[in-house]
Amino acid sequence: MKATEMNETRQDLKEHPLKTPRPFHRVFAHFGRRKKPPVFPLIVLLVLCVAALGAALHSAYQRQQEMRQRMELQNEMLAAMERELDDANSLIQAAQPVITSETVSQSVNSLRELVTREYLYTNAGKYENHNEVSISSITVGVPLTRKSFTVVYDGRIKAGIDLSKAQISVNDTLRSVTVTLPVSEITSHEIFEDTVLSVDERDALFNRNTIDDYNDFLIRQKAAMEEKVRAAGFLANADREAREIVRSVLSLLPGMDTYRLTVQ
Repeated sequence: MKATEMNETRQDLKEHPLKTPRPFHRVFAHFGRRKKPPVFPLIVLLVLCVAALGAALHSAYQRQQEMRQRMELQNEMLAAMERELDDANSLIQAAQPVITSETVSQSVNSLRELVTREYLYTNAGKYENHNEVSISSITVGVPLTRKSFTVVYDGRIKAGIDLSKAQISVNDTLRSVTVTLPVSEITSHEIFEDTVLSVDERDALFNRNTIDDYNDFLIRQKAAMEEKVRAAGFLANADREAREIVRSVLSLLPGMDTYRLTVQ
């Protein structure tokens, strides 16, 4: 039985011999070799990357050019608008009326009556007089020569400005007009004769009241009244009103609204 099995085993080995194993150094050499990476796909990837980068740079360059063109167009539009604005300003300035010293002077001189201020009053004054003689540097009144009277009357004082003396300065560069007025003065003073009333008139035996006494007394009364109204600020008020009138009238001149008006 055993001999038969051994014969069958030999027969099988003859028909199917065993493969001889590789030497160990060849096995290690086989596993030590590496496969080289493929070159063509890398080249294709590199080309695609370069192409994408170039496309991006080209797109950025185009956008930069478009922005530059837009900025140049906007600058041209702004320059055109500035030129139009300058032309419009030139037309406006050319259309503005020009204020001259002559036009201002004519307007000021036409206000002679408007700058006149009146002061109406009623007053009363007493007149007394007597003859005198001097004895050894002593003045003595002469008896029976004292006379007197009291006068009641109405009067009118006018104050105004001599506008021909006004100083006018026009500065076109600064667009300013300056008018300097002289101070007000009393231009007239009259006592209404139909209102003069003499009361408490007393004549002396040797010294009687005369027309000259009345006239001289009224002249002194006028001077005293003028001093009184000056002290009351009549002329100062006339100055202020004159400035207001001149300023109001000159401000109505065509083109004066483009100037700085000063009346002093």
